[in-house]
Amino acid sequence: MMRLLMILLIAMFGGPVLAKDGLRLGVFGVVQTVSPLMVAGQKITLPEDVPVISPLGLGQTIGVGDTLAVRVKMDQGSLTAMRILQIHPIVGPISSVHGNTAIIMGSAVHVPPDLDLKTGMWVALSGFWSGEKLITTRSRGITQSGFGHLTGVVSSQDFKLGGSELYGAKAPDEGFGNHIWMFSGAPQKEGLGVSLIAKGIFGGDMDLAVWQGHASLPIASQTYTIHGTGLIGTARDAQMPDAGALITRCTRKGRILDVAPDGMEAAFDALGCSRYTQAD
Repeated sequence: MMRLLMILLIAMFGGPVLAKDGLRLGVFGVVQTVSPLMVAGQKITLPEDVPVISPLGLGQTIGVGDTLAVRVKMDQGSLTAMRILQIHPIVGPISSVHGNTAIIMGSAVHVPPDLDLKTGMWVALSGFWSGEKLITTRSRGITQSGFGHLTGVVSSQDFKLGGSELYGAKAPDEGFGNHIWMFSGAPQKEGLGVSLIAKGIFGGDMDLAVWQGHASLPIASQTYTIHGTGLIGTARDAQMPDAGALITRCTRKGRILDVAPDGMEAAFDALGCSRYTQAD
C-alpha cells in the first residue's frame, strides 16, 4: 500500500495545469460515453498524451459511469482535456449488504439493481453523495486489499465524510471548511485510518467549472447546496431544484452562477452553462 500512496502523492499534489490564456476551466460529472468522451453533458477531446490519474494507481481506463474531474482548455468553442482525475468517493471492503444498500467503512451506499455486490468484496465506487449516502454510478472490483479511500466534504458537526469516521486526520488550521478533500489510508470498520490527505480535485482553483451532483433540501430561503461539493446556489421558485435531484450547474468560487462573469462569456457558452440556468 505504501507504493500506491507514493503514486497518489505525486499525482494528486502535482502542480496545476494552466491554459495558455490563463483561464482555468473544469468539468466534474459522470461519463456518458467514452468515444467521444462525454462528461456531465460536455463533449471533451481527449489527447493521447493526457493520462488518467486515479487513486487506484497507474494504467486505469475510462468507462461509462465513471465520475471524473477534468481540467479543460477552450479551443474555438470546443473543450480539450488537460488533466483527468478519476473520482472514487469510496474505495474499500463491503461489510454488509441489505437490499439495495451496502455499508463500506461506515458509509451507506445505494446499490443499483444491475450491480451484484456481496459482503467481503473490495470495491472502488464511482457516484455522487446524496446526504450521507453514496448513489453509485459504477463499481470496480479491486485487488488492493488494505487500501481505502474517501472523497467529499467533511461534516463540521461530527468530523465525518458520509457516514465514515476519519481516524488520524488532522484538520488544517483553517478547518476543512466546505472544500472537497481526498483521504487515503487503511480501512476500518466504521471509517478510514488516514495516511494521505489532498485538497481539491482539479489540481488548483477554477475560474469556471461545471458540476454534477444531487441537490439538497433548502438550507435557507431559496438556497440549496450540491451534496458532497460544498457548492451553494440561490434560485427563484422556478429554478429551485427538487431535493435529491441529480443536477448540473456552472460555478465560480463556491457559488452557483446564473449569468456569465464579466470577460468569461465565451467560456460560459463553451461549457454549456446557459443550459443550466433554467429549471431542471
